[in-house]
Amino acid sequence: MSKIIETLKDKVFWINLVVAAIFFNILIWLTLQFLKVYTHHGESITVPNVKSVHVNKAMDMIEALDLIYEIADSVYNPAIKSGTIVDQQPFAGAIVKSGRTIYLSVSTTKPPLVEMPSLVGKSSLRFAKIELESRGLRLGELTYIPSPEKDAVLEQTIGSTPIRGGIMLPKGTTINLTLGDGLTGQLVDVPMLVGRSREEAELIILGYNLTANFFYDIDVIDSSKGIVYKQYPSAFDEEKLNYGEPIDVFIGTKIPEYIAKDTFKMNKIKQ
Repeated sequence: MSKIIETLKDKVFWINLVVAAIFFNILIWLTLQFLKVYTHHGESITVPNVKSVHVNKAMDMIEALDLIYEIADSVYNPAIKSGTIVDQQPFAGAIVKSGRTIYLSVSTTKPPLVEMPSLVGKSSLRFAKIELESRGLRLGELTYIPSPEKDAVLEQTIGSTPIRGGIMLPKGTTINLTLGDGLTGQLVDVPMLVGRSREEAELIILGYNLTANFFYDIDVIDSSKGIVYKQYPSAFDEEKLNYGEPIDVFIGTKIPEYIAKDTFKMNKIKQ
């Protein structure tokens, strides 16, 4: 106890204690000042609006405010001058600390490359259009040629040059398509169906590689007992049909007298 009292009376002890306290306070003050500088405490900067500004000027504007810029993306738009800022993050007017990075999107007149899809043999016109547009390619001229599959893609070209799937093309390239017209190009005469039963008419139509649309009169209760009284196109016309084309076949319970007379006359003329 006596030693403690003697120490408290010692001037050197108090001097050392005061010096230590001063040093400790100075250390705390320096630490706080360092943290303020390091974290830019109390400093705030309003992000400038650099949209529609050329990238070189935008860089100067950003650097003048002690901010950092980074080109994050390039956007192809032929309507906007190359090198123009089209977007920025953070947005203009945002409050940030100095040293913050401003991400820029810049326009370019050089279109990016996209992959040409393979459309031949597995695509309809509707699907092909969706595929092309989703990749930024344009649907160009459509040419139809005989094919049993209507609107099936038979060839894909740039101009008249065939282009295969997987090739990288500039975005915006126009792709022309050759499509099937649903016809085969092989023509047959129109068969005579008037006076035939439904079953007979079906067999004849099948033999001609054609198809049929059957229409029944209201009084036809049993289709197997009906009779073909009219067809379109007529067998007496000079018209020819492509393989796969339909004939409209009308079935009733009897052949109307005026049709029967006309059919008889035309048969005699044709013979």
